[in-house]
Amino acid sequence: MLVACTGDELPVVEVERVTAAEVRETVSAPARVDAAARQDVAAPISGVIIALEAADGDAVEPGQLVARLDSTQIDLARQQAAAAQQATSSVGGIAVQGSGRATLQAVEEAVADLDVKVSPKLEAAREDAAAISDEHERAAAEAAVDAVEVAYLSSRAGLLTTGETLASSQDAFARSVSDALNQAVQQATAAQRAQAQAAAQAAQVQADQLDVTAPFAGTVQLGEAAATDGAALPPIEGLPSAAGDLAGTLGGLPGSSGAGTLRVGAPVVAGQTLFTVFDLSERFVNAEVDEVDAPAVAIGQRADVLVDAAAEETFEGVVEAVRVEATSTEAGGIGYEVRIRVLPPPEGAEIDGRDDLLVGMTASVEIATRTIDADIAVPSRAILRREAGQVVVVVRDGAAREIPVRVVGLGEELAAVEGELSTDDRVVVRGYEGLIDGAAVQVGRVPDASEDEG
Repeated sequence: MLVACTGDELPVVEVERVTAAEVRETVSAPARVDAAARQDVAAPISGVIIALEAADGDAVEPGQLVARLDSTQIDLARQQAAAAQQATSSVGGIAVQGSGRATLQAVEEAVADLDVKVSPKLEAAREDAAAISDEHERAAAEAAVDAVEVAYLSSRAGLLTTGETLASSQDAFARSVSDALNQAVQQATAAQRAQAQAAAQAAQVQADQLDVTAPFAGTVQLGEAAATDGAALPPIEGLPSAAGDLAGTLGGLPGSSGAGTLRVGAPVVAGQTLFTVFDLSERFVNAEVDEVDAPAVAIGQRADVLVDAAAEETFEGVVEAVRVEATSTEAGGIGYEVRIRVLPPPEGAEIDGRDDLLVGMTASVEIATRTIDADIAVPSRAILRREAGQVVVVVRDGAAREIPVRVVGLGEELAAVEGELSTDDRVVVRGYEGLIDGAAVQVGRVPDASEDEG
């Protein structure tokens, strides 16, 4: 009810009764939904993905194979170790075979396959361009097709050159290993044999790491594929449709910048995240509690969790951890991360709403930091500040009286206070603006006893 004061009418105020009630002090903070646990699994060594045994959202068990790598680095290490063992067990020439021939053959086959795919599209683009009736538009289209062809031929030549360079490098490396091992043969000792054995074992350990497994039971999310080096071909305006398709094909050649979800055939580097495993057996929220409120928060306190995507439901939670060190909050202040476990629904509930809480959803929490059984409780909005301290305005005998109080607990709805009040009193919660102590007032609405009990 709004304050009304016109003419000689008394000011109208809205009041509520003083009660004995439980006052719940809370701390509010923004939060985000999180899993019970999560772990990023990184590539142990640089290589290429040759198999993926799980996709985004798949459930995995501990030790289950998720990704398999192939690494020329490990292959060479094993070859070197095997050659070293041979060198220490027999005297004679040793030759480590390089993989240059196989590499060059693979590149040539890839280029040939690309030719088969690209040539028809290029020819179709030319036919489309030739069919254009306008001489200038036809010339422009044919020039665009020529530009695409030149770009393709350049990329094709680059592939072949890269393959030849890599093959030559692999063969040269193999020859250098052979030369080094042949020198080592002449100086083989028992210690060197032990070193060769250790190298072989280390190479085998690395080879075993090429099968990357899940660390615990959970749900998989694949990582991002690394972007290739170089820059993609620039888009060409005005191409016929077939030529446009061709330009899209060229974007997948070496020199493109696309990444996306990890896939078979994608190169990876040591330390790159291959996948993440989330333990979704329980849900948590990580709240950012402001430094002013943080001292009141402790492990074991209950909290109400509100999730933006499930606005009609309030989840009950319990504080399980409070970080010791402060961090910068999203709002630019200083806060402490508080981890709250979302509790299961009451026994007999038909639906567990936690299943709809996805990792990363935005939320907010209200942590109950203290509960007081107050003999005198007033609405929090009834408390006013004066120079001498805090007061509430009580309506007694038709007049507004300011009563000094000491707030011993402040909740969102109610405050526990000490002062000259009783449960028979009515405190002003609206319309106290401009009231003078002792002024006559008119009460607009007082809840009856049944409403109080409700």
